[in-house]
Amino acid sequence: MIYLDKGYIGCFEMTDYDSGKRQLEEYVAQLKSAGHKRIIAPIDGDTWHKYRLVSWDSGAPAFPLEPQNPIWYNDVYLDCGFTPLAKYFSVAFPIPCRGGVSPPVDERIAYKKFEPSDLKTIYDISLNGFDKNLLYDEITFEEFSKLYEPLLPMIDSDFVLIAYVDDVPCGFVFAVGVGDVFILKSIAVLPEYRKLGIGNTLMSRVLLAAREKGFKTAIGALIIDGNISHHMVEKYGAKKIREYTLYEHN
Repeated sequence: MIYLDKGYIGCFEMTDYDSGKRQLEEYVAQLKSAGHKRIIAPIDGDTWHKYRLVSWDSGAPAFPLEPQNPIWYNDVYLDCGFTPLAKYFSVAFPIPCRGGVSPPVDERIAYKKFEPSDLKTIYDISLNGFDKNLLYDEITFEEFSKLYEPLLPMIDSDFVLIAYVDDVPCGFVFAVGVGDVFILKSIAVLPEYRKLGIGNTLMSRVLLAAREKGFKTAIGALIIDGNISHHMVEKYGAKKIREYTLYEHN
């Protein structure tokens, strides 16, 4: 489908190359006719929802929460005149892992395990912690709650931590264990607190909790190339297992 207000194409699956290309070209033509000079795809309305294509696969098993598509989808987009706008990747690393981080001690900082009432705190931090991300759009707390509703039964409070500085919430890590795989879904720290080692401490703490509960493999999920999270997972000897691409048409 197309999002006429934004110039996005999303919620789009293909059964074969030729029919997929015809449909994609039709979507582009409709958006161009509506006045959009730049078209972004695939994106289901905004980056809070599903977006990006798997564009390289190591063959590692797919994990929950990541996009899944045949690699040839990328060829269809390229054949229709799209070019890469942004690259993302997921990595895997062992727990316990080499290159562990020893975060600094700061008595002003406290770390609290997740409770259901903390979802609003995570929402508030997300609005300010992710607001510089590519194609960021603000959403309401009600919309945010609906996105996280399917994840709530999966939450282990040891794997979702909120950081406080002088009792002010300033960062969080959201991870889940699925089967025998530990997935680091999101980590955010408010800009004014990013030099205090909070991100590294959050990651170290949930990895320790995961190790204590028997997990041996961690996934750093859907990291944009060059993001600070990229450098954080490198310290753990992470190996790339998947790449993803978001496309644009000008």
